[in-house]
Amino acid sequence: MRRVVLLTGIVCWSALFGCHREPEMVPLIDQTIYITDRFYDVQAIGKDRAVVVGYGGKIIETRDGGRTWARLDSGVEDALFNVYFANEDKGWVVGQDGLILHTDDGGKTWGAQESNAVFTEMDGEEKRAYLFAIDGLDDQRLWAVGDRSMLSTTTDGGRTWRSRKVAMQADLSGGESIAAADPVFYDVEFADAQHGWIVGEFGKIMHTSDGGETWTEQNRSLLEGSEFFDALDLPSLFGLFVRDAQHAIASGLEGHVARTVDGGTQWAYDDNDVEVPLLDPLFDLVEFEDGSGWAIGAAGEIMRKDGVGGDWHRATMASELSTWLRAIDFTDSQNGWMVGGFGLIFRTTDGGKTWLPSRG
Repeated sequence: MRRVVLLTGIVCWSALFGCHREPEMVPLIDQTIYITDRFYDVQAIGKDRAVVVGYGGKIIETRDGGRTWARLDSGVEDALFNVYFANEDKGWVVGQDGLILHTDDGGKTWGAQESNAVFTEMDGEEKRAYLFAIDGLDDQRLWAVGDRSMLSTTTDGGRTWRSRKVAMQADLSGGESIAAADPVFYDVEFADAQHGWIVGEFGKIMHTSDGGETWTEQNRSLLEGSEFFDALDLPSLFGLFVRDAQHAIASGLEGHVARTVDGGTQWAYDDNDVEVPLLDPLFDLVEFEDGSGWAIGAAGEIMRKDGVGGDWHRATMASELSTWLRAIDFTDSQNGWMVGGFGLIFRTTDGGKTWLPSRG
């Protein structure tokens, strides 16, 4: 993606992505997607259906592979950070100030669920924690995470949520700072009813083997064989992809991708042949059974891994896109979506050989 040129609110990428057609111009009065939109997450629900959430309470949906988009009325104006659909009808969105929205009818209507994600400041004032990610096994068991090490859980489809801070195993005598006591949690994903991970600030990797009742830190193994000497120096991790109870990967600052193949006993950084700017994170990633994968992030960073044992390399130059990419999701190895700033939505139907812009 070379530096994009903005024309009347439409971004032209055809030559940049190997596309063979220009995106169709949509009359402004009929538009659903605007250049001012900031999209934070996408879930591919089927081959042609996807739901996107973002800034200002915006939820949009396509059921025809991105040819047309419809706005789903969230009823709020808060930032929406993550979406999870358990099936065609039942879905959840999390966001600003402890917000959890739920739908039973595929997104036609949304209602708030009480997250109870409340923490107390040092002055005694109670505040609601931002919730940045949500994951579930089905339409009853879900987990959400966010600011101040907040974990919210439900076992009844969200009728009741239990929220608490996950305690850190900080060893202050060993140089750990109080700043690491309440790290921000950016992503959560479960492999099954018992095994799951949370990743976040200061390179935190939290693991549970009892369905989220107790959590242990696994990030210290990342210090071995790395250029980092203190746990507080570990790059923050923003994205998480869990294949099963043994295999998980996480992406973060400076293009780092961490991996475990033994349930988290040992984590190590993948080889990366790309120099990524110091503060540019990889926000999200996905990996397939054959070991190939994608990771996306700030400054339009798009990374590609070709197979088991392969290095991560830049699929397109960071300077080719003038905004960030925040989320990527696939229904299978061929059909996927990625979203970001400036109302960017891209779709691939050929495993990433071409990414077509979708405008609504």
